[in-house]
Amino acid sequence: MVQTPGQGRHLFTKVLWQMLLGLLLVIAAGFLINFSLKQYFPQYLSYAPLVREIVWSLIVLIIGLWIASHLVAYAERRFARTRKDLYGLTLLIRIAVYIVLLAVILSIFHISIAGILAGSAVGGVVLGFAIHTFASNLLTGIFATASGALNYGDVVYVNSWVWNVNTVGQIVEIKALFSKMLTQDGALISIPNSVLLGSSALVEYAHEDNSYIYPVETMVNADVPMELVITEAKKASLFQHCDIFIQSRNGFNNTLHLMLRFQNVTELNGRIDEANRIIDAAYWKAKNGVTLYGPSYFARVPDSYPVLLGLPIDVPSARILDTARKQGLKVNLVNKTNAMNTFLLQVGVDDGKDLAQSIEAVTLALEQIYGQLKDETTTAAAQKP
Repeated sequence: MVQTPGQGRHLFTKVLWQMLLGLLLVIAAGFLINFSLKQYFPQYLSYAPLVREIVWSLIVLIIGLWIASHLVAYAERRFARTRKDLYGLTLLIRIAVYIVLLAVILSIFHISIAGILAGSAVGGVVLGFAIHTFASNLLTGIFATASGALNYGDVVYVNSWVWNVNTVGQIVEIKALFSKMLTQDGALISIPNSVLLGSSALVEYAHEDNSYIYPVETMVNADVPMELVITEAKKASLFQHCDIFIQSRNGFNNTLHLMLRFQNVTELNGRIDEANRIIDAAYWKAKNGVTLYGPSYFARVPDSYPVLLGLPIDVPSARILDTARKQGLKVNLVNKTNAMNTFLLQVGVDDGKDLAQSIEAVTLALEQIYGQLKDETTTAAAQKP
């Protein structure tokens, strides 16, 4: 229900008329009581002031409660429209109206409020200590929701340094004294407002496109390039709209910073588990596709398989590479020693062929090139005078 400015003015006018009606009833009641006692009960004229005070008090009480109900209904409609859900305000309105009614009724009976307060100083101190927690929770809930620090539906991380409360949850209810949170484990917990906002640090998670963003850190061994792990993880649907950052490196482990998205806080545990599983699978897939040759990494591409082959240095490596590449072989020189040249062959992977046979064919082809070049070198050396 939308509260329009015209409806607000109508409510104000209605409350004003109710107050005027109450004043008229008080005057009419006093006149009626005096007239009735003089005409029909003259022997009770000495009780007229007391009767008037009782009747006036009842009229003030009825009109006051009537006004309070209208104000509370207006506040509930107003905050239902703005979604602030300031439940503590309704209680505050009632308390304020009750205090005013009590003051008016006491004044009708000619009772001094100042005298009561002065004569009950010790009782007031005791009462003050007794209601300290109640007032603290009430005022904290009111001020927090009024300032926008806490709203219905917010997903927050609560870290209390006084109470043992460290959890992620969604605010599902804000009451005068307690607020309720639905945690990521599906539990519904009630937290006093004074603890929630008076002795805790609140972290409100970013909200975009009807979903919340939750940061997660996970560690991966540093024996494979992180670029390969991230590229593989990005293929999963979970990370299509989530960011992955390299947070830190120390030579042994790499820390990845994941920005997960979720809509309901109870989905969070499942998203964290799925993200860790995806990163783990991406790491092992990247590790199985990487070969360490000396100080360098060689990543396996989807359509080829890396193979190392060492050949003696009695044939120049440049001639071997040139001849092999002319024959269509994918080969690189990756290492040289005093005795051997190490070549890296990329063997094509075809689902219709056996991989072992392909490796054997490419290896034999390079060895055959080496043998031919060696024979040519030997023949040329023998022909020299």
